[in-house]
Amino acid sequence: MQTTTSNDTNLDTKLSAIDKALAAAKARKAARQASEPSSADSPAKEPKVKKETHPEFAKSQKTEALKAAREAAKAVRDKERQKRREEKAEATSGKKPVHMKKIETAAAKLPAMQNEVQRLFDEATTNFSAEQTMALALHLQHFNRAKATERALGQRVVAGAKVRIIGGDPRFVGKFGTVDRAQRIRCYVNVPGAKRPVYLFTSDVEVLQIQEPLSNESSPIAAVG
Repeated sequence: MQTTTSNDTNLDTKLSAIDKALAAAKARKAARQASEPSSADSPAKEPKVKKETHPEFAKSQKTEALKAAREAAKAVRDKERQKRREEKAEATSGKKPVHMKKIETAAAKLPAMQNEVQRLFDEATTNFSAEQTMALALHLQHFNRAKATERALGQRVVAGAKVRIIGGDPRFVGKFGTVDRAQRIRCYVNVPGAKRPVYLFTSDVEVLQIQEPLSNESSPIAAVG
């Protein structure tokens, strides 16, 4: 009986020691947790900022410099373009319209008219309506074409012939020359003062009967047919 009691006493002693050890361990843990700051109280960590390295900084500086240079160059071009526009507008402000200038240039290239022909021209353009003036011009054009055809069929142009130019380039109408070479319906005429032979239809020339020195001045030289 006493043995049983002794065993129970030893068991209680062992359990009591374990409980004490557990209690001590819990106390140490609680003390440790109490001494450490909680996550709520600890300051939040600041996000790391990526530092700009030297090559990246140099690249960004170069890009900005190029952009500024392009903008400056564009500003200069725009200014110069505007200046040219203003100069052009100022230069053309006192000029006649372009189409009228072309008409005057074309008129200056027309052959001169003798006094009687000039009188008839002035009378027609002054007294006739625009419709009748155009009709007269067309009839004269047709008449000239018919006569040119007759001349081309009825005359023979050969190299060395003295001729008077009656058609073709208005700059040479009325001038005299010598045929340099002739083809079936075309010929080349050497005209004093011209840099090269004048290229004409054979119907644009009158072959002269009288061979005289050529002066390219009005003269009563007769012409063939």
